Amino acid sequence: MKKHQPEFTYMRGLAIVLIVLGHSIYNSNQGFPALLENLLRGGTALFVFISGYFYHRVFHPRLVYREFMMGKVHNVLYPFLWVSLLGLLALALQWSLMYHRPLTEVAKGIYYTVRNGYVLYPHWYIPFIMAVFALSPLYSAYIRLSALWRWLLLLVFSLIAIWMHRPIGNINVVQSVIYFTPFYLLGIQYSAHEQSLVRLKVPMVMLALLGLVFTLVFQTYFTDHLGNFHKLAWQYKGIDWQFIQKFCLCWLVLGLCQWLAARELPQKLHNGLESLAEMSFAIFFIHPLFSLLFGVITGLARYKLPPGNPWTTVAFSALIFAFLMLGSVWSARWIKRRLGDRSRRFIGW
Repeated sequence: MKKHQPEFTYMRGLAIVLIVLGHSIYNSNQGFPALLENLLRGGTALFVFISGYFYHRVFHPRLVYREFMMGKVHNVLYPFLWVSLLGLLALALQWSLMYHRPLTEVAKGIYYTVRNGYVLYPHWYIPFIMAVFALSPLYSAYIRLSALWRWLLLLVFSLIAIWMHRPIGNINVVQSVIYFTPFYLLGIQYSAHEQSLVRLKVPMVMLALLGLVFTLVFQTYFTDHLGNFHKLAWQYKGIDWQFIQKFCLCWLVLGLCQWLAARELPQKLHNGLESLAEMSFAIFFIHPLFSLLFGVITGLARYKLPPGNPWTTVAFSALIFAFLMLGSVWSARWIKRRLGDRSRRFIGW
């Protein structure tokens, strides 16, 4: 077992960049290039793959369930609750001061928001991943199966996910767990068979590249579907091409990070990726607040970018990305400096 794995450090850094990029898209379906949007959406799958890898590599061999879950409560659930409380306060002020809604409407908005299980949209991930952590004994049982059974179950769960799609609004935690379990199992399998799979790195990357290009082009130009696939669990609405694309993307990003790890990167690039990886959870928790702030600023300025021009739309989306990312990084560092190790309970870092 390798003690230091820079490829996974780089992958965590790139994963959070992809997630924030996906949340920075402006004028969706009204000027932003559909092909690029379909590539940027759904970056959460990379986080789930990484979590599965480290569950097998770090936690499973020495798992004490109670200690494991208490660690996740302190480092994942508590920051989620604190940031959600702050987000709920910001939303209530926005509804009241900007949109002049009466207190009864604000209270009703708070109720329906909390009922979803999360306040800020990207944070649907936390109830889902906490459910995955709670099911750790099942994933440990999966690890103890023979290699053949593990690959077969990965295939079965993948076929179920391709048919089932993501839940509407990402509210149904059970459906999310079933949908994303293949990415978690893929991470487990990569850890379990890392030496063999590294030897097959080149053909696997080439196959993944072909799969990504095919599914990306097919989804964009033949199904005319934009972004992630969402539906009720038992409805049938065709194949989830986004799932297959992100399955391939996990291999491609891992291959890229392995390539980077095998080279002597410029110190600034290396340090930058390490910093992003280290504070990735903090960025994940904080960036929706800056997305909300950006909406307030443009709302007060009464500015809306006209639809239609893809170059202008991409440039404006890049501006949003810079605002979200730089604001989140600055805030995370500011909180870390003032709270020290206690900041982990508030922002996950």
